[in-house]
Amino acid sequence: MADGTAGVGDESSTGGSVGQMLLAVVRSGVLGFSGLFAISLWASAIIVVFGRNNLGPMQELGLSALALGLGTGTVALIFMVGRGYGLSYLDFERPSKRDVGFISLGVIALFALQIAIAVALTQIGVGTADHNVQQTASQGNPEILLVLIPASWLIIGPGEELLYRNIIQKSLYGTFSEYGAVVVASVVFALAHIPAYAAGSTLTATAGTLVVIFFLSLVLGYLYLETGNLTVSALVHGTFDAILFGIMYLQFAG
Repeated sequence: MADGTAGVGDESSTGGSVGQMLLAVVRSGVLGFSGLFAISLWASAIIVVFGRNNLGPMQELGLSALALGLGTGTVALIFMVGRGYGLSYLDFERPSKRDVGFISLGVIALFALQIAIAVALTQIGVGTADHNVQQTASQGNPEILLVLIPASWLIIGPGEELLYRNIIQKSLYGTFSEYGAVVVASVVFALAHIPAYAAGSTLTATAGTLVVIFFLSLVLGYLYLETGNLTVSALVHGTFDAILFGIMYLQFAG
């Protein structure tokens, strides 16, 4: 790359020592949960600026989505500045025809995998938890989901993929094998969703949901690894979420 930083695959190795691997896992966990902390700080700051009493449910949720983008972007920026990386470290590129194929197959794969895992969990008597947004929408506020449909493509998909794929997964290539990096990053990605699903849910249901998220994250990580283009995984992620929010809205709006 132009500034000498590594691209996807350039940091890969046959693996580091056990100590290096443990350190990389801890560092990845810190980065992942730092993202949650940064999102919380941005959300608090935005609410202070606008005033909670002046915000309706849709406005508050829209600003929360904005905080997600700002939070993940902040952690990514701090990481890049700390490592001395320039903007060329970011792997957002215009999708090629091959990438478009991966995007289409990726969206289908996510839905097929989610259904398959949900069926498997049901067979062993394990349920899944509802996202806190889904809980709010089911209590008579389905219109808030309409805000999240465009936010899925513009903020949620790009923001989460930036942190958990371009930063965390990519930083693991120097210590783990490429597929090992995908697995570790997916574990961190799943665990980072605990706050969104734990409230009002049983431990078993939350664990079941994290299993689903982990396997879906494996697909996103593979897409990023295979294409070297973060736009691919971001679009797949955003499209998947947008469709889910659309389905929820139709369900809750009657």
